[in-house]
Amino acid sequence: KSWKGRYSAGDQATWNNNKHLCQEIGYDARAAAKVDDGVFWISWVDVLRYFQNLHLSWNPSLFKYRINTHAFWPLTMGPKEDTFNVGENPQYILSFSDEVVAKKPTVWILLSRHVTKQEQEGEEATDFLTVNVHRGQGMAHRIWYPSSKTTVVSGAYSNNPHVLARYDVTEPADKYLSLVLSQYERSNDLTYTLSCYCTEDFGISRPAKDLPVSVQLKGRWGEHSAGGPAGSKTFDKNPMWAVQLKKETHIQARVSSVNSFAVNVMLVPVDRPGKRIKHLTTKPPVDSGSYRHGFAVAETHKVPAGDYTLVLSTFEPHQLGAFVVDLFSTSGLKVNQIRS
Repeated sequence: KSWKGRYSAGDQATWNNNKHLCQEIGYDARAAAKVDDGVFWISWVDVLRYFQNLHLSWNPSLFKYRINTHAFWPLTMGPKEDTFNVGENPQYILSFSDEVVAKKPTVWILLSRHVTKQEQEGEEATDFLTVNVHRGQGMAHRIWYPSSKTTVVSGAYSNNPHVLARYDVTEPADKYLSLVLSQYERSNDLTYTLSCYCTEDFGISRPAKDLPVSVQLKGRWGEHSAGGPAGSKTFDKNPMWAVQLKKETHIQARVSSVNSFAVNVMLVPVDRPGKRIKHLTTKPPVDSGSYRHGFAVAETHKVPAGDYTLVLSTFEPHQLGAFVVDLFSTSGLKVNQIRS
């Protein structure tokens, strides 16, 4: 049965006091009251009071091109809070040909969280989900940081089963669009369906997997090993490791620490194994760049065979705390800590 409250067909008093509204929307309350067809008017205040969710019907056939994918996101995948690192979150890359980009198509992204039995029985959902859209750099490029100059759509977290985003392709920089899923303070495993609709043909892919060989290093900046950034007088006091490459190798480095520390990781070529770095005299082949809070990544680069020193530093000297470094490579690495 239809709504019986304010602005319903039976609420003649409200309609009689708002005849200008009836004229504006072309509504005849007396005629509508004779047939209960399930269509009704309701005030927005009452919508917020009586309804938990709104589900809008639409016609997917309006979009000739469509791709669906289903996946599982375990709680163990990535950090609980992705404020500083979204690199381990589920990601998808939409790609468009140059001809399609010139046509400036519209793409709709629908992220549907699979509803649990408890939620079906009336329990409030505790999973808040969204999707963010970034301009990518290719069909295998991974997004590491949640917000940057590449972000074109920043989604709002919602515990509604559906999250919808629209983006209009407008220029060559939109040739690759990275879709990054995000949760607010993850607490459960979840399954989802990602549906992409577009007015023109497009492709979808996943970012490249981690390089096959990995080494994890754990350490801390202490009273005598928190030397600060490159350029400081005590830079050589920072934690360092000797890295030896027997052949040309692709390397990526990631460092994680407490969110209050802005951190950097770099791999510096040296003329002998185990050499500590006091000053930078050449550009490191692997460098996470600007100091970032909590997490920083040095993107994958091809590194010639030879001896190197891995340096971990914070933006401010004398910041004491633990860190974790993950090195990924295409071949074996010989890594030894350099004692101060």
